[in-house]
Amino acid sequence: MHRRLWALGAMATLLLSGCGSSTASSSSSNSKQITITFDAMEYSAASNKYFPAFVKEFEASHPNIHVHLRVINWSLGHQVLDTEIGGGHAPNVAIIGTRWLPSYVNSGLLVPLTSFMTPTFSKEFYPAALASIRYKNVQYSLPEAMSIRLMVYNKSLFSKAGISGPPKTWSQLATDAIKIHRITGQSGYGLVGSQVETSLDYWYTMWGFGGHIFRNGRGTLTSAPDLKALEYLDNLIKSGGTEPNVTASTRAGLETQFSSGKVGMMIDGPWLVKEALANHIPVGVASIPAQPGVSPLNPAITDSMVMFKGPNEKASWEFMKFMFTKPIRTTFDKTEGMLPTMKTVGAESYFEKSPVFRPYLKALSGPTRHEPVVPHFDAISLAVTNAVEAAYSHVTSPQQALSQANAKVTAALR
Repeated sequence: MHRRLWALGAMATLLLSGCGSSTASSSSSNSKQITITFDAMEYSAASNKYFPAFVKEFEASHPNIHVHLRVINWSLGHQVLDTEIGGGHAPNVAIIGTRWLPSYVNSGLLVPLTSFMTPTFSKEFYPAALASIRYKNVQYSLPEAMSIRLMVYNKSLFSKAGISGPPKTWSQLATDAIKIHRITGQSGYGLVGSQVETSLDYWYTMWGFGGHIFRNGRGTLTSAPDLKALEYLDNLIKSGGTEPNVTASTRAGLETQFSSGKVGMMIDGPWLVKEALANHIPVGVASIPAQPGVSPLNPAITDSMVMFKGPNEKASWEFMKFMFTKPIRTTFDKTEGMLPTMKTVGAESYFEKSPVFRPYLKALSGPTRHEPVVPHFDAISLAVTNAVEAAYSHVTSPQQALSQANAKVTAALR
């Protein structure tokens, strides 16, 4: 997960770096030297500074454990890990996309953390954070990074359009978005229509219509709520309620437009609020809309830290525990603009009283929806992305697009 969660650069470059500290080599000769490997994912350029610093601090307090660090670009992370595993060189500890978790568990590669996690340690996390990455009712990972998505809106554009507050239903959102464009000339609703997050932006609406990606091992994209959601978005595009050229719009591009005051509202994480406020754009934050009769649930997206089976599992757990101490988590969350996964970090005034983080922390304590943790979810997401893009570009009708994707979803679930 990139800092913007799944916004992957097609031309991204793999960054690998080895890291250790002199304290490891200066340990007592009476202590057996242990080396573990940690594959970390690059959230931003800052990752190449704080991850080495974390390792150095750990080695200073654990002189008999040396950590070999590799910082890997997110867009190549899955491929790099699979190559390492295939060559018999799986890391001891790694940060992974939670959607990769099922395949590693089903291949017998991961250590269940249940025997390591004490009740006291478990209680340090927000329940929603742990629940979002649990697979087969077993805790195979710890929540490395988390974001809840909420509706972020430009108060100035809303005021100019004569709109008093954020929409609570998708029907109202369409009315407001079209009005914003008609009166202000700016885009009413920012809709991702290019690259991997296209499926996610569709799911926001689909869930708000009461739909599902799949149920009972079969795709449900041909159900009435799923179809109504895609037809709704298609009509919103045709009515001028979104930015022009939706199929060219990426998450990162829309965030730049929003932070420049050119988009009325979009669904995103706390980093967007931070960037907009830094540009003196007055913003508000609200729950994602839902149609009447559908309970609103805000989606939570989480990355995982896992331990691969192999030697030195006790040392690996010592490192994982260290990575989930308050100073480490605070530095990581502040630097990357992530939502805290640990209660003690979230209770800090920087987060609890912040206009950026406060609404997201509040949402974390309420009803949330997590991306399904099932095998082959990458294939499911890709099938939906391709279908939605085809519908937005009018290559095919929403009904035909979802019908074709549904067959692929069901095949991926088998």
